[in-house]
Amino acid sequence: MGLDLLFKIAGVGILISVFHTALKQAGKEDMAHLCTLAGFAVVLVWVVQLLGRLFTTVQDVFKLF
Repeated sequence: MGLDLLFKIAGVGILISVFHTALKQAGKEDMAHLCTLAGFAVVLVWVVQLLGRLFTTVQDVFKLF
């Protein structure tokens, strides 16, 4: 789970940086920024889901709520 997610995030980061560079050199800076923002949103959703699972696990372990 942890290492898998780390490689996914790294892969998205590399892919987005390649797209950003290619689009910026093509003169489409607005699309490059949009691509970067979309990649950030995808990674943010993954991290938020992971944090949700962490909080649920902590609640279960300590019998909170």
